[in-house]
Amino acid sequence: MTDRERFIDIYTKNITREGSDKLLEWLEGSDFFTAPASTRYHGAEEGGLLRHSLGVYDCLTALLDMRGERSKWSEETIAVSALLHDICKVNFYRIGYRNVKENGGWVRKEVYEIDEKFPCGHGEKSVIILQNFIRLTPDEILSIRGHMGGFDTSVKGGDFMISRIFERCPLAVLLHMADMEASYLDEERA
Repeated sequence: MTDRERFIDIYTKNITREGSDKLLEWLEGSDFFTAPASTRYHGAEEGGLLRHSLGVYDCLTALLDMRGERSKWSEETIAVSALLHDICKVNFYRIGYRNVKENGGWVRKEVYEIDEKFPCGHGEKSVIILQNFIRLTPDEILSIRGHMGGFDTSVKGGDFMISRIFERCPLAVLLHMADMEASYLDEERA
């Protein structure tokens, strides 16, 4: 089974609320299945976003199973939170070029660049995009919004919102942990 087939299988088995068919149709018409997960960190290659989303799903379900907490949330909430936490990266990158030195000479290389068309944050942008298709539960909103943890730009400014999210929503903490595990331990880094 390809990553695309696996994603669609998990998605269609678990995410069935009103609008989920339109959301999947939108994903299939976008670059979701071919986009990178980042420009130069984890998943900075074609299909990186898809592989990262599946990796976070796998890490989250394993973490929930290990903790004996999988039954605290529906399979739909787990799938929505993990598979779609980075939907803000859909149609977000473009191919650019950079000169890099290789073997003593300069070579023009293809690289991914950010092409931000709707600059309104990371987790919050994912929530906004998703809410255009499906109604999210409070735990899904908080988990997706807070999944960046200390890497969220609001933390840099001294905002305590992420701490408040983590205090109220254990799934947000677990999604953040799954995201970090997938990004830093499981995926190739450029």
